[in-house]
Amino acid sequence: ILFIWRQMGSIFNPFFSVAKTFFLPFLLGGFLYYITNPIVTFLENRFKIKRIWGITLIFAVLLSLLVFSITSLIPNQLTDLISASQNIYVGLQDLFNEWKSNPAFKNIDIPVLLKQFNLSYVDILTNVLDSVTVSVSSIVYMITNTVMILVLTPVILFYLLKDKDGLMPMLDRTILKNDRHNISQLLNQMNKTISRYISGVAIDAAFIFVFALIGYQIMGVQYAFLFALVAGITNVIPYVGPYLGLTPVVLAYVVSDPKKMIIAIIYIMTLQQIDGNIVYPRVVGSTMKIHPLTIMVLLVLGGNIAGLVGMLVAVPAYAIIKEIVKFLVGVYDYHKKNKIVL
Repeated sequence: ILFIWRQMGSIFNPFFSVAKTFFLPFLLGGFLYYITNPIVTFLENRFKIKRIWGITLIFAVLLSLLVFSITSLIPNQLTDLISASQNIYVGLQDLFNEWKSNPAFKNIDIPVLLKQFNLSYVDILTNVLDSVTVSVSSIVYMITNTVMILVLTPVILFYLLKDKDGLMPMLDRTILKNDRHNISQLLNQMNKTISRYISGVAIDAAFIFVFALIGYQIMGVQYAFLFALVAGITNVIPYVGPYLGLTPVVLAYVVSDPKKMIIAIIYIMTLQQIDGNIVYPRVVGSTMKIHPLTIMVLLVLGGNIAGLVGMLVAVPAYAIIKEIVKFLVGVYDYHKKNKIVL
């Protein structure tokens, strides 16, 4: 399947490029919808706040958090992290000098290895810079994608929240007017499955973010907010995410403070064990009844086809397809039992 996919990739690349431009805003808008819709509905039912004002409040909170993160927290910590990363080579040099004085490494020419590392480091940077082609078309493409995401995502989110209860009645009046096979029930079930999955994943990611931030603060880890944010976001990816979330901490402290790095790794892995055995099964596992091996296969296929986005949507896409297959099998068995022609 992967071989055929790669051979046909050049044919469908233009279509995929257009689809990707619109896919990400719809994906982000849908993700935010399933997170914010319960809050808007709660405000509407509990406090009798009109839905439009509840949506306005949600947008104000999201915008405030975005502006605060962009202008205050993330830039400061990211700038400090970039500045600190420039000292990694100096730290490695000092480490090699310590090894040089150790009798166990007397037969190893540390300066030559250091020189080789320096050259390979420069070569890597050179290759990366050479691979980046700066052209008018690429700049325009990047700006267009960014603008499309920033503009379309809130628009899609707004109309999804506003017309929450309008889509299914509209479908019942038009396309599903003569719904003999009860397709509307399938759509409702799919919507509930996606809603429970995304809400559960969001709660799980928030759990990791909060406790990672608390742990990093107690340990005195610099850039705690940024590292905890990465840990929470990458935790959305099953199995692989926790290890990706540890990468920034490892890179930041592998030279400057290996002891703190090890403590941070042990803490996060312990947190992941608590999450994987207690939190995740309760908030997500009851909804997604999928075997772990199946999830690993889905992640490999999703990553090969669509990269990180493919890994993110592989599990819920599989759950939706499974619901569709179960529905079709049920319809077939019903008609076969009652000898009804489809």
